[in-house]
Amino acid sequence: MPRTTEQMEREVPNTLLILEPPDIDRIQWRPVPGCPGVDEKELWRFGDAVHALIRYAPGSSTPGRPHLAAQHHIWVVAGAATVAGRRIVAGSYAHIPPATEHPIGDVGADGCTILQMHRPHPSPGSG
Repeated sequence: MPRTTEQMEREVPNTLLILEPPDIDRIQWRPVPGCPGVDEKELWRFGDAVHALIRYAPGSSTPGRPHLAAQHHIWVVAGAATVAGRRIVAGSYAHIPPATEHPIGDVGADGCTILQMHRPHPSPGSG
């Protein structure tokens, strides 16, 4: 039985976690608030660091407001969309540095699924 997100959040970040396809299938998709047609499935979290699958239905979008203290890494798993004005397709990677607008839209007819890794940027004087 896979661990819950709450269990994973309490673990140290160097704990081995392997989610096989059936484990990932059991994680429920949750709607992204304020973004009709966009759902997320959180795979891993430690504090503010989050790795999640995000599924876009055709015609859906997210505003991509700048995160002033976070690095975003995006891997397109399936489909195609426009990210920050650039068309990306399955197999593409994007790094979104802090303070960068990154709206996602123009989702293809088959939708788009991305793996997004959100990593907070350390504040000055930390670590």
